[in-house]
Amino acid sequence: MLGAIIKFLSRNETPGGSSLGHDLHQTAEDCAQEAIILIQSKLDQFRGESKFTTWAYSIAVRVTLGELRRRRWRKAVVNSARLGEDMPVWPTDAPEPERSLERRQAWALLARLIENSLTPLQRKALVAHAFQGMPLDLVAEWLGGNRNSVYKLIHDARKRLKAALLSEGVTHQDIIATFDSSRRKTYLSDEGKIVASQSVSHTVESGS
Repeated sequence: MLGAIIKFLSRNETPGGSSLGHDLHQTAEDCAQEAIILIQSKLDQFRGESKFTTWAYSIAVRVTLGELRRRRWRKAVVNSARLGEDMPVWPTDAPEPERSLERRQAWALLARLIENSLTPLQRKALVAHAFQGMPLDLVAEWLGGNRNSVYKLIHDARKRLKAALLSEGVTHQDIIATFDSSRRKTYLSDEGKIVASQSVSHTVESGS
């Protein structure tokens, strides 16, 4: 398994990503150990629908991808003082021009309510997680909390945002419907550095 993870890490390093360099073997060993523990905990879930090695390898890949993602986000935290501060901009080349104005208006409303209705900590957590795509465990690490406390923080932020929308005569379902055909759209931060691929619905609906 260790050799397979080393090969996977080598293939998935990109020039713009977080280079592992001399840490590659140590990272591979850490991922292999974590994968083995996870595989052992999930043995009762193996249904025999594929080879055991194929099933185990898929778990190892998920563990390794998670580690690569965490490394890239740690680099983003270090390099961006505006992380969690700026709402991504609505793309000027949005599809379906006939709905473009409606979406821009809804986007502007969301941005205004997030800025004015949430506490600074709620805003940081929600923007970083829902718009900028930062994993929940790294949001917790970044804010100096734990996963459960940050989950509650974002949950409370969504509740407050829904109430603010209602005060404007808009429901969160209205917002979701406006963006429905582009719910997996990619957005950029104001600085054009951080890519977010979370759906608009992720901002106003519960879930992690």
